[in-house]
Amino acid sequence: MSTELVKQETQALTAADIRAQVNLIQEVMKEVMQEGQHYGKVPGCGDKPALFKPGAEKLSMTFRLRPVMDNDRDINIEHLPNGHREIRVYCHIMNMAGVELATGVGSCSTMESKYRYRGGEKLATGQPVPTEYWNLKKAGKKDEAQALIGGSGFGVGKADGMWQICEMGEKMENPDIADTYNTVLKMAKKRAYVDGILSSTGASDIFTQDIEDMDIAEKVDAPAGKPKTEAPKAKNETKAEASKANGNLIPAISGKVVNMEPHKYKSGKIKTDYTIITDDEKKYIISEWREPNAAVAPETPIIAVNVKVSEYNGQPQYIAESIRVDEPEIPFGE
Repeated sequence: MSTELVKQETQALTAADIRAQVNLIQEVMKEVMQEGQHYGKVPGCGDKPALFKPGAEKLSMTFRLRPVMDNDRDINIEHLPNGHREIRVYCHIMNMAGVELATGVGSCSTMESKYRYRGGEKLATGQPVPTEYWNLKKAGKKDEAQALIGGSGFGVGKADGMWQICEMGEKMENPDIADTYNTVLKMAKKRAYVDGILSSTGASDIFTQDIEDMDIAEKVDAPAGKPKTEAPKAKNETKAEASKANGNLIPAISGKVVNMEPHKYKSGKIKTDYTIITDDEKKYIISEWREPNAAVAPETPIIAVNVKVSEYNGQPQYIAESIRVDEPEIPFGE
């Protein structure tokens, strides 16, 4: 049977045609797609897996479909107060004959919390999320679900491969909201595209709407004892070298501060991330579990003392016992 979704004739598809199409989608899902990359289940969001953009692209290839979005006609931007904007996109799904099979609709706004706010890092408590939490969320009892994990100031996140109760850091309005405009546009286009593919292929009984952009796998700080920083690998540092350093203690790392970012948690804990550049131009993000050093500013030379090196999510983590200003030595007699 041809994989075209619409016959060139005006006759309707038969039950056998529809069954063959469903079988083909299931076969592609089984033989080609990978869970976690092309689709995935989200706790509390039902039993059907969510279709991710890479999965939608595989269905497009299977049925020879192409998305059409006109920049003038299909992208609408609504300007909101304080520099915010909401973008609505229409995505037309065409077959090889140029017949429009469906129109997907997607929107995204800078008012969504992930774009509107900064901060709000999560600190994993090490406590697993109870099954009842997901049941309450699924039943629409959000307040009861929130109370179950500790009330306001707590959320959930995935750390060390397990869903854990997390303490939420304080949030602040994003002062650079314009930096998110392009991301919001792409997100709206992606949502419209996935919606169109689901409609045109009739795959909604297999997949639910794309929700991969939800914060279902946010970066989460590890439980106390192995706090997580977003430390990139230093230049020329291979993954093997990072793994070799795992568990080591570096007496000191010195360099000039590029950026300093504190994160405050409801329990009162404060973690400060210092981004530094060393003399040999290597970049580190080194964390210290205390308030920012008042004497430190951009370009300030510092020394991170007793830096514990560990690995988290495949990335090296650097946690300092203390951060102090690297005072230049003054020659005797001057």
